[in-house]
Amino acid sequence: MAGPARRQGRARAARPDCGFGCTPGGTRRAVVRQRLQPRAVASGLALFRARREPAADTSTPARCSSNRPEANRGGRVSSLAGVLLHHVLHDVFALYASVVMAHFGLQVFFAHRSYRRALATRGARSSRLPDVDVVITSYNEDPASLRACLESLLAQDYRGAVQVYVVDDCSKNRTELMPVYAEFDRIPGWSVLLPERNRGKRMAQDAAFRHCRGELLVTVDSDTIVDPDAVAEIVAAFDDERVGAVTGDVGVTNFRTNLLTRLIEMRYWVAFNQERAAQSCFRTVLCCSGPLAAYRRVALQQIWARYVSQTFRGIDCTYGDDRHLTNLVLGEGYDTLFLPFAHAVTNAPEDVPSYLRQQLRWNKSFYRELLWTVPFLLRRSPYMVFEVVVQTALPLLLTLAVTTALLYAAVEAPARLLHYAVVIAGMAVLRCAYAIYRTRRLSFLLFVFYGFLHLGLLVPLRIRALLTLTDNSWGTRKTVSAGGRA
Repeated sequence: MAGPARRQGRARAARPDCGFGCTPGGTRRAVVRQRLQPRAVASGLALFRARREPAADTSTPARCSSNRPEANRGGRVSSLAGVLLHHVLHDVFALYASVVMAHFGLQVFFAHRSYRRALATRGARSSRLPDVDVVITSYNEDPASLRACLESLLAQDYRGAVQVYVVDDCSKNRTELMPVYAEFDRIPGWSVLLPERNRGKRMAQDAAFRHCRGELLVTVDSDTIVDPDAVAEIVAAFDDERVGAVTGDVGVTNFRTNLLTRLIEMRYWVAFNQERAAQSCFRTVLCCSGPLAAYRRVALQQIWARYVSQTFRGIDCTYGDDRHLTNLVLGEGYDTLFLPFAHAVTNAPEDVPSYLRQQLRWNKSFYRELLWTVPFLLRRSPYMVFEVVVQTALPLLLTLAVTTALLYAAVEAPARLLHYAVVIAGMAVLRCAYAIYRTRRLSFLLFVFYGFLHLGLLVPLRIRALLTLTDNSWGTRKTVSAGGRA
């Protein structure tokens, strides 16, 4: 035991010290440790960093680095589009609501003023009894409707001389109508004219006008029933020599048929007792409606040739007769009035296609007649200028507002559509207020649904009307039905 221990001691003693407190063998191991230490430290730092930071996806480094700016730009563009749409929608909607409510307020104010004025002077019947000619034009009319119309004219309580002319514009069902014509043609003061060629309403009126000798000429549609005192109410308005034309209050005969006819009946009330009444306050009713209108014959003699020969872009005009005749009278410097107590009722379209054909004619005539309306309108009143501007621009503004709202809902916030729908519905209810006040009919709240009809069908129809102004298709009735026009 002592021998090996001594040998190990001598061996350790024989090893020289390296100067660092280590033996030569330890020197090599220390040098190796010193050389490996930087690598270990670097490796440890790398491992530490790997645990602290997630590993990068090295499979597609170029694609990731290039997508981030594009994604950011796309987000910024989408956000910018949303902000822009929001501001445009807010501004357009605010402008639309402001114009609608300002127009409504002014219209109601002037309409009620006109109504109060008419109410105050209603009892002052004229002592003059001028001769009156009544002209009824008929085309493909239902025999029962025509008979009701003629009987209502026969029952007039006017004490002056009345001459009635019934003109059949070569109806396809003339054979069915002949018993009615024969019955009334035998009445003294009545004449039935039967042209052999269909030439349109103006030419039918012209056939009767050539026979007229009265001071006043009353036009009545063949499906219209006139109140017994209507002619007497009309005559009283012509005591004023400045009056060249008047129109009565026209309602709807078949309003109980369905929801559409009820909405049309309410629309007629607003069109006459609100719109035309407000225009009458300025003695500038823009359309004396064919179902019940009257003209001073002296005024007609000045304009009749222009009326029957009207062309637009080189094409004869066969629609918009009432509006054009009114424009010509106004252009000669005469006044036109609405008479709220001269009542009549007429048939309304009972289905959507018939209603759209009627509205297409009326809208086409409105836009076309602006060429005749604008020149004299500037001489009338600021309100009438505002009225025509609103009638022209409001549907286009509504279209812009709805389009912007749909785009904004698609890009940003679909729930905002409900907000704007509620606001529009509230405005529609408010627009019913005057009709409810005057008629005491809460059923006028149904008129809110007319707003949806207007937005969904009539606004696109106005665009079509602008694009088809030279299409002269009369577009009234293509078949005959007892319920009204088809």
